[in-house]
Amino acid sequence: MTDLEYTITKFDKDLKYLVVTFTDDTWAEIRLSNPLPKNIEELEKIIKQFAAPKEAIEARLAPDADLSYIESLVMQPRTCERHTLMPEVTEVPQIEVDTELDEQLRAMEKVAFENKVKEILVSLNIIPAQA
Repeated sequence: MTDLEYTITKFDKDLKYLVVTFTDDTWAEIRLSNPLPKNIEELEKIIKQFAAPKEAIEARLAPDADLSYIESLVMQPRTCERHTLMPEVTEVPQIEVDTELDEQLRAMEKVAFENKVKEILVSLNIIPAQA
């Protein structure tokens, strides 16, 4: 079950397109993109991404699985909670802040802001340039 047997049944060199048939009666249309594979090993890494995982094959071959309840769900609108890729945050972590460093950064930002304002006012001839 760990071996992946496949056959490339079609290849268009100009379009960088191939069709792969797997021995588990599935197939994949693959459009290659950059970086293009430089050898068989790199091509097989791409092909593996389109093959059904072992667990899907095992599930398909499982004769004792009772999935008859799914038939009653066909064409029946249902609602469930949408999943998220973000973990739930139950508590905001406490971050120690170096207050002295924070004050120094704020003072530097204030000076930089004041200098930028003076620069703009000089460029608009609102205040004279200092020598």
